[in-house]
Amino acid sequence: MDRLTEKRIARNNATFREANERIGALAGIYRVEGAVPFICECADPACSEIVQLELGKYEEIRADPRRFLKAPGHEAAAQGTAVVVERREGYIIVEKVGYAGDVAETLDERTAAQRQAAASDE
Repeated sequence: MDRLTEKRIARNNATFREANERIGALAGIYRVEGAVPFICECADPACSEIVQLELGKYEEIRADPRRFLKAPGHEAAAQGTAVVVERREGYIIVEKVGYAGDVAETLDERTAAQRQAAASDE
């Protein structure tokens, strides 16, 4: 697979992840208890699957900037740019690999904020 395709796939994943960051932030502000409706973070730009997940479980996934939440069966859209690291009830967790993983990590808002904080401490 060429780098342009890997980059496009990683950007699609990151776009859904950014939306879920906002969903998670609002759920935290409003102290939502129980399942929160997150968007599947697959590479298909037309995907509209919703994955019900507790905020703490989503935070576990987000702890690694290369990991993404997906609806079961949506791992195929990654076209080899991700591997399934865990299957759970109602969702799967994939990890971006290779160049797509590098792009996903670079696009991660949390990772960028951590780098800025570290730079300002120097």
